[in-house]
Amino acid sequence: MTPIKLDAVSVFYGEVVGLSHVSLGLEPGLTGVVGPNGSGKSTLMRVLTGLVSPREGSVTVFGGDPFASADIRSKIAFVPATENFHDGLSGRDNIRVLATAMGLTGAAVAARADKALEVAGLTADGKRDYGTWSRGMRQRLKLGWALSGDAGLVLLDEPFLGVDPPSRRFLTELIRALAAEGRTVMLTSHVLSEIEALTSRVAVLAHGRLLGFGQREDLLRSLRDRHPHRVHLDVIGDPRPLGRLLLDRPDTLEVRITGPNSLSFLTSGPDTLYPELPGIIAASGAAVWRLQAPDDTLEAVFRHVTEAGTRRL
Repeated sequence: MTPIKLDAVSVFYGEVVGLSHVSLGLEPGLTGVVGPNGSGKSTLMRVLTGLVSPREGSVTVFGGDPFASADIRSKIAFVPATENFHDGLSGRDNIRVLATAMGLTGAAVAARADKALEVAGLTADGKRDYGTWSRGMRQRLKLGWALSGDAGLVLLDEPFLGVDPPSRRFLTELIRALAAEGRTVMLTSHVLSEIEALTSRVAVLAHGRLLGFGQREDLLRSLRDRHPHRVHLDVIGDPRPLGRLLLDRPDTLEVRITGPNSLSFLTSGPDTLYPELPGIIAASGAAVWRLQAPDDTLEAVFRHVTEAGTRRL
């Protein structure tokens, strides 16, 4: 049974769509959610934490509704992109406030603070005023808090936003540690490379719509036929016979002779074209020494489908 599941969830803020019929299942381990600003990533997290109840559809977290059950919410750790600690208090005291708010008392509060600081590598800075901490230290403290508890679901909203490279490396290791413990971890970002560096399980959101979800390669295969692909070929000899054969294909949108020994073409059917391309090249008599397909990447697909999703609205 999938521990976390959204079934046709829709959320509206007045006339603004937050999520639109999103169905998604999260398994233990790390899932990345990528989308541009305003795509619905934060709304998705608010639904999963029980901060927002969907207008349509249902949300199930560990067998219950997080909006209706405090017990379910106690199993969720939410690390928002926004600041959630207080200047004027030390890092340790900020953790103590959170621990007390969760119902811990006495020695348990101190133990939780000690563990959070240790996990985040911030024990030496724990007594310093939080207002003097760098952005990277603040993000590390958030993750230290999440790691120091026993939450089964950990939600990380844009954890690398504004973080310097050393802190980014440290945060990456903390996130991997969370997933390695068997927890269900969801990470959001508007930068695809941040997601790909951590996990191959990716969901793509744009304007509240789930455009695709799955393993990186499966997602690429399922989405790549949604947009034309530009292919560049460098050949030995005259490229025009190859160009003529490509023009005879119904899925070829354009052929350009870009030099005495090169051409580029645009195809609307990359999944059909790529397996057949070696035969087309052989039939033309050309000898190709370089092929470039810059659109056959998840980054290119992501850029296209999110832009297309915006244009359809």
